[in-house]
Amino acid sequence: MLKQALLSCAMALTASLSVPAFAQEYPAAPIHIVIPYAPGGGSDILARPVGIYIEASLKQPVVIDNKGGAGGNIGAEFVARSTPNGYTLLLANNSHVINQFVYKKPGYSLEKDFVPVSLVGTSPTIVVVHKSVPVTSIRELIDYAQKNAGKLNFSSAGVGTPGHLAGLLFNKQANTNIVHVAYKGTGPAILALLQKEVDIHFATPAAADPYIKSGDFKALAVTSRERFALFPDVPTVAESGVSGLRDYQIDVWWGLLAPSGTSPQILEKLNGAVTAALRDPKLRENWLSRGMVPTSNSIAAFQSLIKSDLQKWEKVVRENSITVE
Repeated sequence: MLKQALLSCAMALTASLSVPAFAQEYPAAPIHIVIPYAPGGGSDILARPVGIYIEASLKQPVVIDNKGGAGGNIGAEFVARSTPNGYTLLLANNSHVINQFVYKKPGYSLEKDFVPVSLVGTSPTIVVVHKSVPVTSIRELIDYAQKNAGKLNFSSAGVGTPGHLAGLLFNKQANTNIVHVAYKGTGPAILALLQKEVDIHFATPAAADPYIKSGDFKALAVTSRERFALFPDVPTVAESGVSGLRDYQIDVWWGLLAPSGTSPQILEKLNGAVTAALRDPKLRENWLSRGMVPTSNSIAAFQSLIKSDLQKWEKVVRENSITVE
């Protein structure tokens, strides 16, 4: 009887040790946030401090994994194929929406392979022109572009990037023909405007700010629905009064996604941790100074945003026959 009792205890102990981490109280193991780009970019600026707060809130280490390549597709596909247990998350941005349509085989479906956790941050783009371009407002830019059809151009960080599509959407709604010139990254695209290789750029506030302050660039408008705190005197595109641009709104966003099949309880727990993190005054001040707005939302609201963006950008991509190999 003693032997049987000892054997039963041993079997029970072995069974308890074999229970996978995700079946225990979540979280019971380190959480990995995959950044689908090389270290040092805007995604890193957002992910690392948020990771520290999530770690403190959920009492488990948060590991930042950079898995760059293919415009963010390699890291996204890695997370899409991961076990849906809340321990592998993706810090996505709206480039992943665009990638669904410009890449023939992105390796994942944003709607089918992922579920939202929460937005983390947003940023408008800002329409800047070289100081030599004789305009000071969006209305003047449109008039000048229409009188000089095909002679103005705008730079972007590459084919299929948000800045590229922002310019194409502007052309469509403003009835202009401003020519796109693609560069390999934000740095070269900004430098091209600085050296007057191009006339216009749809920039992130952080990238444009030094050159606006130096007088090399003129800021015409921000693309958000409301004015941006970093440039309070710069109007929105909608404020230009141009009828075709009343609904012109583009916000760059970053948010956490989990593999499809992750339980609602885990998603809600992660959402609460992100929301709490973004209330921190020091974090908010730091991000705002870099042109990023700490922004959390509900799982349902984030899902709605993704769906809306998919509809908007698919139309722009299809109308302009944009593809990336």
